[in-house]
Amino acid sequence: MSVSYDSSATLVNATWVAVLLSERDVAGQIPLNFVTNPAVSLSAACFGNGIYDKNAASQCFSNLLAIGYRRLGLDLYWSVDRRSWSFCPVSVPTKADVIVSSETSAVSSTSQTSTITTAATTSTADAEPATITGYDDSHGDTLYKLGPYRCTNDLNPYTLAQILGGYFQDTNARLTVYTTYLVLNLHVAASDSAPDYPASAISGDQLPSEDERVGRILGSALKDFIYSPAQLAADRSNLNQSWYQVDQSYMPITEYFTIHENEAGEQSTPDGWPSSKYIQLAKRDRLLIEYGSVDPQLADYDLSLDEDSIFPPGYLTSAVDVSATTNGTLTSGCLYEPKATVMSQANSSWAMSNSIPIPDSLPTYDTMASISNVLSDITSCGMSPMLNTTLFGETADTNIEHYRNVSLSTSWAWALGEPRDATYGGGEGDPKYDRCAIMDLTSNGQWRSTNCTEQRRGACRIGNSPFSWVLSAESTYFSNVSDTCPEGTSFAVPRTGLENKYLYKHLLSLPETDINPASTHATLREVFIDFNSIDVTSCWVSGGPKASCPYASDPQELEHRTVLVAAIAGIIILIIAALTFFVKCNANRRNSRRGKRIIEGWEYEGVPS
Repeated sequence: MSVSYDSSATLVNATWVAVLLSERDVAGQIPLNFVTNPAVSLSAACFGNGIYDKNAASQCFSNLLAIGYRRLGLDLYWSVDRRSWSFCPVSVPTKADVIVSSETSAVSSTSQTSTITTAATTSTADAEPATITGYDDSHGDTLYKLGPYRCTNDLNPYTLAQILGGYFQDTNARLTVYTTYLVLNLHVAASDSAPDYPASAISGDQLPSEDERVGRILGSALKDFIYSPAQLAADRSNLNQSWYQVDQSYMPITEYFTIHENEAGEQSTPDGWPSSKYIQLAKRDRLLIEYGSVDPQLADYDLSLDEDSIFPPGYLTSAVDVSATTNGTLTSGCLYEPKATVMSQANSSWAMSNSIPIPDSLPTYDTMASISNVLSDITSCGMSPMLNTTLFGETADTNIEHYRNVSLSTSWAWALGEPRDATYGGGEGDPKYDRCAIMDLTSNGQWRSTNCTEQRRGACRIGNSPFSWVLSAESTYFSNVSDTCPEGTSFAVPRTGLENKYLYKHLLSLPETDINPASTHATLREVFIDFNSIDVTSCWVSGGPKASCPYASDPQELEHRTVLVAAIAGIIILIIAALTFFVKCNANRRNSRRGKRIIEGWEYEGVPS
C-alpha cells in the first residue's frame, strides 16, 4: 500500500513561521555543520507504544517533518528470513499458518477460514495477529503480536522514502525549503520465536546483498535530493569551481573552516562544509544521510560500500554530554569558550546533545519551564538537541502538540512572542518603523522587534570573526548605526545561537555605564542588531535599512511581494484571535485559585504564582 506525505500539521501561526524562517535565513551562509536543528528519534516519537503500523508511522513521520524536526534518527532491523529491512525489532514470520485481516477479524490459511483465536503453530506461536485496545485498525493492515511489539510486515525504508519524497516536493519553494538529515542505526531483527532475546550475529549470505543494502534502497529512492560524500569531496577539492561559483549570498562563511591554496591559486578545504543556501538553492539538494550505530551482530556489514550516498558514522554527529540545574540552566557541556576568537577554539561542528529532562507524567509549570530553558540553552551553546523520549506516553501521530512545543523551544534568536510585527498590512500609508531587531539583555540576549526610530547603540562585528564584537560609539537611529561602528568593524547580526551567546556575554562584560540589564533606561538594556523587516512584513533581512526581501526581488521566486504580504495578512486574524484568547485566559487565571498555565505553547494544570 502506497503512503504519502501529509502536510496538515502546521506550526500554528505566522509568528512561529517568521521565527523559523528568519533563523534559517540569517544562518544561510553558515556551513551546515555549525547550524543547530531540532532532532528526534523515530523509535521514541513514533514507536514508543510498541506499535509498528504503516499508516500510523506515515502520519508520525509527516507530522515531525511538518513541525520543524530536521534531524531524524531511525533504527532499522535486518530480517534474515524476509531478506528485508524493517522498523520492527522482531522479524515478522514469512510462512505463518495464520494470516488475519483486521477489518474482518477472519483467519485464513491454505485450506480454511475461521474465527480468530491464536496462532496454532510452534514456529509462530507468538505471532498471532493482534487486537489492540484503543487502537484504530480500520485501515485494514494486519498487526502481528511479536512479544512486546505489534508489527505489520511492510513498514520499511521505502515507507520513509515515500514520505520524504513527498515532503521535499511539497516544500521546494524558497520560502519553505529546509535541509533534512537522517541518522541510520542498524540492527538485526530478533527471531519471531524468541522476540525478547537478542538476535544472533550474521555473516556471509545472511547479510544484505548489494541491492538489499539500505544505502542502495534510500540512495535509489531519494537520489534527486541527496548531497553525498562524493559530492562533498569534489566540492572541497576545488572551491573555485564549487562554493565560489555561486551567487555571493550562497557562499559559506570561510572563517568557519580551513583553506589551503596551491600555486595556481586554487583553494581547497580539508574540513569545510557548504552552507544551507548552497545546498538548497544552488545544488537543489535536500538530504544528508549518516550511519549512526551498528550492532555487533552486523560487524561484517561493510559500511564503505554505501559511501556514494551515506556518510560514515560520526561524520554528521558529535555527541556532547551536558548537565543542567533543576531550573534548566546548563552547568556543563556548553561550547562557549570565553576567550575564543576563532572557530577552532570553540568548535561546535555537528555538536549534538540528548540530555533533555522530560518528565514521565504530564508536566507542571516548573518542569515545563525547565525543559524550555534547557532546550534554549543547548541551542545557544552551539548544540542540536535530540529528543529520545516518547512524550508523556503519546506518539507524534496521535498527539502532535507536545512534539511541536519541543521543536519550537529550540529556537535560539527571538524572545517568546517575537517578532511582533505581523499586524502591518503593507499599505502605502502604514508605518514601517516597528520592524527593527534589538538584543534584549533582560531576556538572556534574545531578540525583540522595536521601533526603528528609537535610539540605541549597535552590535559591531570585528572583521569577519564569528565571535568578536564591540559596541558602537553612540546611540542613534537604526539607519545610522553602521556609521557609528569603530574602524575595522561593521554593523552585524549573530547568525547562530553560539554567535549570539558571544555577543551577549561580551555586552555583559562591559562597564555599567555602557550596558546595564538592570537599568531603567532602555538604551542600557537594549542593542540594535543588523536585522529588519522594513521592506516586506515578516521578511527579516540583514544589510541595513535598505536591504530588500529576497522573496520579493528574485524573479525566479513564486512568492512575490504581494503573495507574501497577502499570505501573512490572511492569518493575522488567527493571531489576533489567539491573542484575545490568551488575554482572556490570563484574566480568568487571575480570578481563580487554580487554572491553566502556558509557557512556550505548553499547557498544563497548576497553581498560579
